[in-house]
Amino acid sequence: MHSKLKSKISKFIVHVIGFSCDTTMVRFVVRLPTILVISCITIILLYFLYEFLKTSEISNVTLPSVFIEQTPSPPEIDYVSRRLRMKRSFNTEPVCSRPSPRMIELYKSQAPQRRAYFQIVLDSPSKNYMYLYNNLAPEVFCPELVRVGTTNDGGKWICSPFRIPSQCNILSLGLYNEVTFEQELQHIIKNRCNIYAYDMNEQLPRTIEIFKEIRTKSKVAMISDFTDESKNVYTIEYLLNLEGITDFEILKVDIEGSELTVIPELLIKHRPAQIMIEIHGTPSEATSLLRTISNHGYWLYSYEINGA
Repeated sequence: MHSKLKSKISKFIVHVIGFSCDTTMVRFVVRLPTILVISCITIILLYFLYEFLKTSEISNVTLPSVFIEQTPSPPEIDYVSRRLRMKRSFNTEPVCSRPSPRMIELYKSQAPQRRAYFQIVLDSPSKNYMYLYNNLAPEVFCPELVRVGTTNDGGKWICSPFRIPSQCNILSLGLYNEVTFEQELQHIIKNRCNIYAYDMNEQLPRTIEIFKEIRTKSKVAMISDFTDESKNVYTIEYLLNLEGITDFEILKVDIEGSELTVIPELLIKHRPAQIMIEIHGTPSEATSLLRTISNHGYWLYSYEINGA
């Protein structure tokens, strides 16, 4: 999303093993006619090989699995659009639920070990995410945790969107024409909020048309910790002041690494009710940002590993 020129580089590591052989020299004494015969046979074989390759379709060649790493084609059905056409009512009140005391007790007893692993991650330059991924756990229980938008990359888990207040502001940083979250969220809350969407790239005409239907104002903007209008580079605070926004209910962030510097600064002045953020960087950087967000009074209710 925010320049989905995401660094998605697949690295194929090919190990070429050089055999070091103590080879005994063998002398071949070959007469000239034999050489001519061998040469003719070689030429004929090369010709047939050339003709075979020329007539064979490359699609019929099975490559080693290491080279076949393309993402499969997505489903042909646009499931989000299908859901948006459904007449659904979200006015029913949920049955109040909460985790059991024994579940809470077990989670609490594991907390010291999780904190110890997080400290190791913070202190280590390692790029291995195992300790971070294995020790993350929800800190609060959301009885209405739902996925909004596509079930693939671009959708977000959100806690009880049905209770979002009227006339609220929603800040969406990073788009790359994937706006199913914004679409379905406004569908659920009946277009009762204003969305302000920013991406470093101009959005496609079809995306702009969708924005008109879901009360969304967009702007080409690269989010950074400084502002340079001549290059469409802006701080979040500058954009908020530009729109006259003083508070916002939801903050959705996917800005390819810039979150590491801009989110800590933003939270000094603002307190959105929910933050949905895709974090990049090293395990230590990701853990540090999570700790900063936590220190501002936020609790983790959901997380996922993005395989995109």
